[in-house]
Amino acid sequence: MKLLATAALICVAYSSHASTRLDEHVFSPDHGIICDQRAGFCVDRYGISMAFTKEFLGQAAQDKMMNMINDVGAKNFDTSRYSFSNKVYCDSDQQACFTDRYQEQQQENYSQVLFK
Repeated sequence: MKLLATAALICVAYSSHASTRLDEHVFSPDHGIICDQRAGFCVDRYGISMAFTKEFLGQAAQDKMMNMINDVGAKNFDTSRYSFSNKVYCDSDQQACFTDRYQEQQQENYSQVLFK
């Protein structure tokens, strides 16, 4: 009985960190985080996260994102508004994601993961 309870706890702990696939290249490694393998970045509720990009996509992805930011200039690069490779657009200030940049229809799956 004790062994069964321990196994159940391990399964619950593991499943709380299991990756959720949102699209072909977009996944959520944990609640509050979404990563896009094709676009090469990860986000949290505040916007593009260099730390999560490095943790879940690797140093090369973080370096590529930093180079992109440096090319544009940090003051000109808004990390709180972004589009994933599948065109889903999120705005951290609005705490919402949309089907694309020019639509008002919310993308509930993404909004739930990031902002709820």
